[in-house]
Amino acid sequence: MDSKYFLPPSHPPPVLDGDQVLHLAQAGYLSLEPPPNLLACLQDLLQLDRQFFKQSTPSKETQFPTAEGTELGYYHVENEKEYLTFRHQYSGDSTGALSLAASSFWKVAASFLYRILCDVSTALDIPLPVWDPLVDGCLTMPGSISETTPTLLRLFDYLPGAGAAEKHTDTGFLTLCIGTAPGLQVWSTSDPAAAMPCDAWVDVGTQPTVLVGKTLQWLSAGRLKAGLHRVVPNTEGRQSVVFALRPSLRHPVLDLAPFGEPSVVNLVDIWKGIRGSVYNVNAQAKIRAEQKRKLQAKQGAEQGFG
Repeated sequence: MDSKYFLPPSHPPPVLDGDQVLHLAQAGYLSLEPPPNLLACLQDLLQLDRQFFKQSTPSKETQFPTAEGTELGYYHVENEKEYLTFRHQYSGDSTGALSLAASSFWKVAASFLYRILCDVSTALDIPLPVWDPLVDGCLTMPGSISETTPTLLRLFDYLPGAGAAEKHTDTGFLTLCIGTAPGLQVWSTSDPAAAMPCDAWVDVGTQPTVLVGKTLQWLSAGRLKAGLHRVVPNTEGRQSVVFALRPSLRHPVLDLAPFGEPSVVNLVDIWKGIRGSVYNVNAQAKIRAEQKRKLQAKQGAEQGFG
């Protein structure tokens, strides 16, 4: 009998069906059930997360020092929330367990979002290999600060009745948000015929939700819409885990031909422009108010009103 050889599949098994891809593209968000291995890692992470935030502030600051503004380590927003941002592995964690759980969750969450990127690529006829340099170093937690990319994992602890985040869109490719209680709301402009509210804020409850970011909207030439969302206070408080898959920046020269645009751009410049188009909704109240004021003044000047 002749042996038969089969080539391996050119991409991971699909996560989304056609209707889900369409909803993600048009609405900018999609609530869905993640794979079991992701949920198992999530439960381990949340258990250690709760233990961490019960510690004293000096202990939390010592284990995970604040760095790069709000982009790394422990950060406290007085009377609102506190959060811990991972962009690389830590050795200062007093037990090591939280860092290990964060690294495990990072790996499965990144794989999950990468598979969704592949589903989007298939739907938009974008060659899958274009993502390889764009996610280089992003699919597992970097081992040190020198290896970091903009991709991050963030653990939030919102205070009861106080913690919130103003409406905004994320900056990267895709963001996975999972909360332990209601509070995350998405802006829906879906067709009422699809049994969804039209032009209204929709609370996703504790349903894991994927959001489209500005970079993916830009790369897709607007075929995918960045998901507008916000966090409103919950009387009981809430925890949330947010994993943001962002461009690597390790390969700054980006050929846009696979995306349908015959040009070459500097991805670092594009990323700086996208980051400069938003203000930090998770900074201290005074800092974000000043950032918001400067951004509005800049936008007004660009439109001829300044």
